[in-house]
This record gives sequence, structure tokens and C-alpha cells, in this order.
Amino acid sequence: MTRTVWPKEALTSEVMNFLDGIHREWCSAARCRRDSDLGMARAKALIDWFEFGVRDRDELLGLLSQDFSGAA
Repeated sequence: MTRTVWPKEALTSEVMNFLDGIHREWCSAARCRRDSDLGMARAKALIDWFEFGVRDRDELLGLLSQDFSGAA
């Protein structure tokens, strides 16, 4: 079985500062500790979306606010 390999852009300190700011803003608005299970899951999702190609700050914040778990 062949596995698809997506080229990933390096996560430079500038990119990490950008993502950290978005994560801080989301956690503050959600009243969520950054190091909680939810906060860590959202941080991972944020990096995943960035690596997938989402670069717009507002779009990334919107994605963090969506619930993809299927819960109502």
C-alpha cells in the first residue's frame, strides 16, 4: 500500500508565534486552559490545519471554534 506524503512547510519561530497567538485568543474566548486536554487538542488541530494549507487567521480561529466531534 502506498502512503501519500504531504510536503510540510517548516514551522519557523514566526509561524509558531502566529499560531500561538491564535491559540491564546481561542483559549481565552473559550475559557479553556491552554494545557488542558481540550486546549492541547485544539493546538494540534491548529497545526494540522496550517500544514494542510489554511493560512488565514480568521479562518483558523473559526475552525478552532467548530465542533467536529459530531456532538450537538
